[in-house]
Amino acid sequence: MLRLLHFPLDPFSRKVRIVLREKELDADLEATEPWQCGEALSALNPAGEVPVLLDGDQVIVDSDAICEYLEETRPEPRLLALDPLERAEVRRLVAWFDVK
Repeated sequence: MLRLLHFPLDPFSRKVRIVLREKELDADLEATEPWQCGEALSALNPAGEVPVLLDGDQVIVDSDAICEYLEETRPEPRLLALDPLERAEVRRLVAWFDVK
């Protein structure tokens, strides 16, 4: 079972929740206030940031890394096209939204 440590108002956590929903994946969502977690969160992510995805014994941090991990380990339904130019465009748009 997937478990996502996230902060509901964080846009990067929101991005991962959207990918989970679009891929129709069940995950336990654990709302986390990173500024209050201290050592518990730091043990999973030394940067002390969310989102953090737990997949069994695997710990994946950073929203981009989590989204790519989910696309690679659970390829259906596909969120990225097979065409490299189309994938590049999706990545460009995601990066734009992350910054804006």
